[in-house]
Amino acid sequence: MPTPFVAPLFALGGGGSGSATINVGRRRPFLAWTTVTMIDSLIDFDRDNAVAADIFTVDGVRTATRVFAGDHFGPLGSSSNVFAGAVGGSGTRMSFFLRAFNPSDLAASGEAIVLTLD
Repeated sequence: MPTPFVAPLFALGGGGSGSATINVGRRRPFLAWTTVTMIDSLIDFDRDNAVAADIFTVDGVRTATRVFAGDHFGPLGSSSNVFAGAVGGSGTRMSFFLRAFNPSDLAASGEAIVLTLD
């Protein structure tokens, strides 16, 4: 029967980012995804505000880059980019990341979710 694992993610004002790692105990088939459940405009919700929730690594290996370059991201391969928001595969440890861009204006929270399939 599938087993769910859930961890909170917070990107609150001042820091603007949060992370969580879910360890499922041993190598298992899984589906993993992130959710954003709250976005709070602290000062001014305008065009430079954004939120990204992604799965940064599975067992220490980075997932696929989805967004890079521009004002908020680095070159291809940089850890400041946005990675896959949902991943299926086999593994033990999934690391999640939630960022609020322009954190003086924005706070966010969400969840890291892993559903094991064995």
